[in-house]
Amino acid sequence: MSESSCRVCYRMPAANVSFHGHEGLLVLMRFSRMDGPFCRQCGLAVYREISAHTLLRGWWGIASLFITAGVLILNTARRARVALLPDPDRPANDRTLDPGKPLLDRTAAYGLLVPALLIIYVAFNASHS
Repeated sequence: MSESSCRVCYRMPAANVSFHGHEGLLVLMRFSRMDGPFCRQCGLAVYREISAHTLLRGWWGIASLFITAGVLILNTARRARVALLPDPDRPANDRTLDPGKPLLDRTAAYGLLVPALLIIYVAFNASHS
């Protein structure tokens, strides 16, 4: 097994993962993807950024409700591969991405209200019909 370096900052070790994004546009939808390998710090930064974007803009379409949930679950599973990496072989450099706040501490986490409110609305209407 050959070890690869991070595609952003060139530190090692790095995990070869891809993070996906989704944007629902009522009728259409847009997908994005960022391929690794990533070191722990850059991988967490990419995961948090692409997932935050998906949380805010992913829910706006019928099919997008389900696709967004799947994308977020897939990204979270792949996040574990970079989060479990050991410390890199050398210190961060000026290319290393800053992971910033955890995903649920960002304002994008309010995007989780969209499916929650939709579920409450459907349950309320079902119980009153």
